[in-house]
Order: sequence, then C-alpha cells, then structure tokens
Amino acid sequence: MEKLRVGIIGAGGMGRGHGARIHSRPEAQVTALCDTSEQALKLAKERIFPGGGDAPTYSDWSKMLAQESLDAAVVSTPHTQHYEQVKGCLEKGLHVLVEKPMTTKAAHARELAELAESTGKKLAIAYQRHSSPIYRLARQRVQDGTIGEVKFITALIAQDCRDNFARPESWRSIPELSGGGHFMDTGSHVVDIILWISGLGPAQVHAFVDNTGLKVDILTAVAIKFDNGALGTFAATGLSPEWREEISFYGAEGALNLRGDGFSYQVRGQDVIMPRRFPFAGTTPADNFIDAICGKEEVLAPPICGIRVAELTESTYESARTGAPVKVG
Repeated sequence: MEKLRVGIIGAGGMGRGHGARIHSRPEAQVTALCDTSEQALKLAKERIFPGGGDAPTYSDWSKMLAQESLDAAVVSTPHTQHYEQVKGCLEKGLHVLVEKPMTTKAAHARELAELAESTGKKLAIAYQRHSSPIYRLARQRVQDGTIGEVKFITALIAQDCRDNFARPESWRSIPELSGGGHFMDTGSHVVDIILWISGLGPAQVHAFVDNTGLKVDILTAVAIKFDNGALGTFAATGLSPEWREEISFYGAEGALNLRGDGFSYQVRGQDVIMPRRFPFAGTTPADNFIDAICGKEEVLAPPICGIRVAELTESTYESARTGAPVKVG
C-alpha cells in the first residue's frame, strides 16, 4: 500500500506538530511544506524529518496544490485564511485537517461542510479535546442521560495571554487575520467542548466583550440559551495571573464537572464519582485524521462542530457590537 501524501499549509508550531505526527505514521508521509516564513519552514523540516529527509517548500499554497501530487493536507494558518485554503484543498480532491476554528464565518463553515460531503473527502478539525479519553467519557456520561436532561451549563477559561494579542508582529493582533481575539482563539476550544459534550445547539446569545485597549478582544461574557431551553454562561479572560478552565453541566438528575485534567459527576442522592479509568484510548487529531482516511475510525471533530462554533462565535460578536440579544444560526 502506498503511503498517503500529505502537504502542510502553515508550518508554524501547530502545523509542524501535526506534520511530525503524520510523518511518523507508517501509512503516511509529509511530501510538501508551505509557509510565507523561511524560518518556519526550516523549523518544520527539523521537527518533521529529525532523522534526515526533505520535502519541497512553497510560499504560495495554491502553487503547492497545483504542482504536488497530494492525498491530504493540513491547514494551520491564521484563522481568516482557513476558508479559502480548505476550499481549495477539497476542490483539489484532498482530505483536510484544519486547525480551529474551522472558519470565522458561519456561512463559510456550512459551505465547507457541504463541499466535503459532495466530494466524499474527510474534513476534520483539530480540536484535541475530542481525542482525550477524559472528554470522551464526559461526553458519553452526559449523552447517555446519567445526569438527566441538561438544563444549565457554565464555562470559564482564564489565561495570562494579553501580551500575546498585543504584539504587533503577531497575526493574532490583526483582526483581518485572526478574526477576533481571545474568544475566537482559545475560546473556540471551550465553546466547542460545551456544545460537543452536551449535544445541544445554541439558539440565542447576549454578549459583552472588552478589548482592554487592543484591536482584538481579551474579555468576554456571554449568556446563552440553547435549543432545548437550557441556559448557560461562558466567561473568558486573558488577564488572569493563573490558568484555569472550569466547565460544568447541570442536568435534571445530577451534575458533571470538568476541572483541568479530570472530571467528576454526581447523581442526586448518590456519591460523587471521580473516574480514574477510561474506556477510550488516547489519540491526537493528526492520528485520528489518518485513521479516518484509512477507514479505521470516524472523524472525532467533524464539520458540524465547526458550524456550531462559527454560528455561536459570529452571533456573540454581533451581540457585543449591537448590545442586544442575537439569534444564533
């Protein structure tokens, strides 16, 4: 069996990380690299081919697609570039693993999902929590009704990262490239996980954001109404001296809490359960992507996740802009 030929579009930290993992697989190899930075390409080669090896490099992703024979691509570029690049790859007949968020616009997310379906190609989003045994078991417990119908969700992500969004040389500080700040970036992971674990769709949001003097948002507070009538809150800060992530799901019969590297749940009138063994094997977005192409497993973070995140994110920014509640989708 010939190895899958994979091209990397965006050879920064995440791109070379995914590339190294893919190249280590016996079923796949990285055969082309693209980035506008020569330094990024150099570092990517060192990471992906530590024992020696090489691949042609490009500064223009469209030229790479035109000149290289590829089976799949990894897109790990500034957020607003994902749509055009993923679309180009799918139209070229490639499977695609894209970094989060899948797109910054909901209409673009829906278009890419339809294109992936019509071409029969795998489109996966690199939400690593979907590959974690902890989050997969937490989802199973909520989805199987252990805590009853979800009635309320609360999520907090606190980081010390304002300086990262303040650096003028960083694409994250440029709205035209990032599409937003802390909420669009790290917030995407948390928004995704509350939707993925709960299985609920957002129906309406009322949001406030604060850029703290920067061009992109650093503080976010969102009230959410879900399609089953459940309520929720999402809070994000990039001004915290500590890293904290707390997500809780409150159901009609119990509650489930995610705290850092573990979780617990409790059914009303029973003891708290803190799982230490998990029925799922740990994996990575890159491994899941290759396994899905090879027919070994399903994509763990499919396009519907990108659609839901884009819809909620777009509506959140619109609500913050207008100061009024906004329907989602």
